[in-house]
Amino acid sequence: MAKKKEIELDPVAVQNKARMDEIIAEINVINEQRVELEAVFNERVRLIKEQWEDKDLLQYTRIRHLEEELKVLMDTVPKAETKTQFKVSLLCGDVILKKATKKIDYDKKKLLDYALANNLMEYVSTKEVQDFKWAEFKSELDILEDDVIIIKETGEVVNIDGLGVIEVPEELVIK
Repeated sequence: MAKKKEIELDPVAVQNKARMDEIIAEINVINEQRVELEAVFNERVRLIKEQWEDKDLLQYTRIRHLEEELKVLMDTVPKAETKTQFKVSLLCGDVILKKATKKIDYDKKKLLDYALANNLMEYVSTKEVQDFKWAEFKSELDILEDDVIIIKETGEVVNIDGLGVIEVPEELVIK
């Protein structure tokens, strides 16, 4: 029978790992509490919003009723008339009743297709859009230790207004 090899463990490393494990457990508990608090918050917001919507609907309905009453009363008083509206001036404000009219509804995409199909180019405008290919340009760059940006292939220093180095702080990730 072969003799078992004993593994030596660093007691300080074991204690530190145990503390790290406790910290992760505490963080997990806090995150669960935060999720629960957020759910409570969202439920309260939903209930308050529901109460507000109920009251707002009552107020909206009352306003619609009062506006209808204004229309009826407007027929009984002298009013100024223009081509597009009737107007009664009062102390609290003016009551304006715009006359019914018609307007043209349109779908720009369908109209563009129609114009292109029927060679109505005077109604078609063409725009040229310029965009910088950042991902391609960035792949050719590198940052030296002294925050100097260079082109990887040539080593040429890049000094362009609008191009700089930003420090990104370290981030602890727990998975």
